[in-house]
Amino acid sequence: MLSDRVRLTHILLTLSALLLVGCAQYMVFMVVPNEQVMGAVQRVFYFHVASALACYAAFGAVFIASLLYLTNRDAKSDIFATAAGEVGFVLCTIVLITGMIWGHSAWNTWFRWEEPRLVTFLVLWLIFLSFTVLRNFGDPTKTAVHGSILGILGALSVPLVYISIKFLPQSARLHPEVIEHGGLKSPSYWTAFGLSVAAFMLLGGLLIWLRYRVGLLEHAAKEVLVDEDNYDA
Repeated sequence: MLSDRVRLTHILLTLSALLLVGCAQYMVFMVVPNEQVMGAVQRVFYFHVASALACYAAFGAVFIASLLYLTNRDAKSDIFATAAGEVGFVLCTIVLITGMIWGHSAWNTWFRWEEPRLVTFLVLWLIFLSFTVLRNFGDPTKTAVHGSILGILGALSVPLVYISIKFLPQSARLHPEVIEHGGLKSPSYWTAFGLSVAAFMLLGGLLIWLRYRVGLLEHAAKEVLVDEDNYDA
């Protein structure tokens, strides 16, 4: 059973996440003006970048938790890595979908294989798709170790996603670098961007924590079943 303090923390975090999401939505759709070149489609930027930063943070948590599990074989570390990986995969999917929406408007195609950041991010998505499938359908006796190794490899590919675009000369880069080049001119752009990042970060952290709690309950239930089987035997 959850203590009153933990239950109150859950409620406060949930309300805070909902408030931030609502404020971000209001800023993006009601306050921020249309961008001069992209028009209304540019609003997808706030969801695209915010979900990307949140998924990178989730994969960073996978990296740390997986290392801890391989070091001490602590079941809680494994459960947390699984929770962070699943939530990170959902956020990663949001990044892909919003990126394709923007790309179709900007390039008249949903995906460009010559764009290194798109390709490396697709590889990242495939790695954590494999991670999620492995953790849910793999052999329970091997899943933890194999999943930890896969999670570490996936997390280590995140820097490659970020720097991949740097391999091309400036004139050949298709993927926009809005933040790096100071593309957000209006203060309302920065306010909407900050609120979106905070909302996705908090929402992602809350989902990881809730999934972690579910994982702990599942682990406890499995241990009870094992004890009952051993007792019956």
